[in-house]
Amino acid sequence: MRVFLLVGVWLWSLALAFPRIGVHQGFTRLVFDLPSKEVQHTLSQEKGLLVLILKGVKATPLDQVVNSSEVASVQTLPEEGQVRVVVRLKGAVEATVRRYSDPERLVVDLSLRKEASTPAKALPDPPRSRPPKPPKPVVLLDPGHGGMDPGMVGYVVEKEVVLDVALRLKRLLEKEGIEVRLTRDRDMHLSPDKREDLSRRAALADSSQVNLFISIHVNATPTRTAQGVEVFYFGQAQDARVLAQVIRENGGGELGQRLTQEARTVAERILFDIVAQANQRYSQRLAETLGRKLSQTTGSPFRGTFPGDFFVLRYAKVPAVLVEIGFGDHPVEGRRLADPAYREKVAQGLFSGILTFLANGAYAR
Repeated sequence: MRVFLLVGVWLWSLALAFPRIGVHQGFTRLVFDLPSKEVQHTLSQEKGLLVLILKGVKATPLDQVVNSSEVASVQTLPEEGQVRVVVRLKGAVEATVRRYSDPERLVVDLSLRKEASTPAKALPDPPRSRPPKPPKPVVLLDPGHGGMDPGMVGYVVEKEVVLDVALRLKRLLEKEGIEVRLTRDRDMHLSPDKREDLSRRAALADSSQVNLFISIHVNATPTRTAQGVEVFYFGQAQDARVLAQVIRENGGGELGQRLTQEARTVAERILFDIVAQANQRYSQRLAETLGRKLSQTTGSPFRGTFPGDFFVLRYAKVPAVLVEIGFGDHPVEGRRLADPAYREKVAQGLFSGILTFLANGAYAR
């Protein structure tokens, strides 16, 4: 296994913003999103309580029952210029504290301390127990379109290319111990109704089931002159070109406009939802990582990352992106996408981006 397994895998309840709490086999994790590197913290532990003080942080009051093997409850108490977090422990618990950057966060892992016992007579030392392995990451891959919906048709047919890339990527990830799920594994649609088809794909991006959601597509432009990689995360489209692309991926025409407006309504709520904002930041980070690694591996230009009102991303509670792996109507890039060897490079680039994102701790939230 690669280094990303060392940082663990979250199966988080995103209902809690500060801290976010994950209950795992053998430990309970508290994650505090911090506004800057200047935030200072102190930690003390006595009489069944762990008290964490964060200076320069604002938070809303919280009194949350956890009832894990290590933690009974967590209470967040805002004070002048700081936040006090009181964790009620169960038994002898030890704390491991780590800081991560980009984005800035503090991670506190709480595990039961193994109490030493004196045997009645000398016995060989038992084998040292290994810490529990973190659960496998679960990545959901969504090969766009399929079945009655071919997607873009140029030098390639989109639905065929993205399925081939997704299956290649699945094999690479599984070799690294990552569980992979697909929204489709053959030429099929999830529903003949486009809205229902996209809704079913979106519903699979559930934070209790998967850790990352990556929708794979092939790009196109009316001029047929553009080439390169673009990656989108959920948010309000900021320019007319992106909005036109969003409408096309949301079904095109009047349907695409209607579904885009529905997604935009969800995107507007992010402005008032702390948890959704945090997930959006992680999605943007995933988009940047995938785009750069894909460009480096294939040699295709990296055109950037953009927010977009994509219907398929609107309810994702995990880092979720839509990757346009290239332009299928470009006379050079379109022909490349028709080449199985180039598709393998595309899969390798996405694979490298996913491992990098997992390994740097950005997902261990």
